Amino acid sequence: MAGPLPRKKMYKHLVRQLLADGFFDNWRATNEICSAVNKDVPHRWTPLYPSSVFRYVRELPLEERYIWNYRFNSMIREWKISEK
Repeated sequence: MAGPLPRKKMYKHLVRQLLADGFFDNWRATNEICSAVNKDVPHRWTPLYPSSVFRYVRELPLEERYIWNYRFNSMIREWKISEK
């Protein structure tokens, strides 16, 4: 039975593909990751939201940091490939 991957497996695959393509060589915010992943997601599916990015990124060898955004008065979470 062929067909597309289930949604959660597809998101995981797309995030790993971004890592392999060098997307995380620079610090990337959650919104940037969402827009990069959602480019390859079918339009009928629910898009990847910023609140669920951590679920897929936490398994990868990435460094995490928080930056205070004065404009929106909130914290922004960013990831970059780990130097270790």
